[in-house]
Amino acid sequence: TSFVGRDRELDEVKTLLDDVRLLTLLGMGGLGKTRLSLQVAAEVIAQFPDGVWFFDLAPIRDGALVVSEAAQVLGVREEPGRPLVQTLCAALASRRTLLIFDNCEHLIMASADLANAILRAAPRVHVMASSREALRVQGEAELDLPPLVRDEAVTLFCERAQAVRPEVSATETVAELCER
Repeated sequence: TSFVGRDRELDEVKTLLDDVRLLTLLGMGGLGKTRLSLQVAAEVIAQFPDGVWFFDLAPIRDGALVVSEAAQVLGVREEPGRPLVQTLCAALASRRTLLIFDNCEHLIMASADLANAILRAAPRVHVMASSREALRVQGEAELDLPPLVRDEAVTLFCERAQAVRPEVSATETVAELCER
């Protein structure tokens, strides 16, 4: 999908990622934290020669599964007699990569523990998280996302609606709906 609005936030996130290794995008549901994360990933991928990896935590209900989800996405296999988090951290130790932890709010402790372990073990790894609350990990920078301004919200609504129903146009009703 197209990227609507958030140009200021996009620039701010890219600047922050140059300075910090853990950045959490904060805000209520539906603000576009995930979409902003994906846009950032697309624009900074060249800075991370070992890739940008996206962990969708929304479907996970058990915090104990966060490490295994990350390992699965990264293709890291469990080693006998060694905790999976240690194997994962060892696999990331020499990599220069960006990890995106998306939808952390219901798994704050597990997300924070994994981010902390990775950041300690892998000095060239950066983590960007999205959540309704901060992870509270040492060195974390937080960026609060405000709602889109009215014109951007209407543009976004109409673009997405027109993908389904081309006859939709920007009307005062749409603007009122976006404001709500």
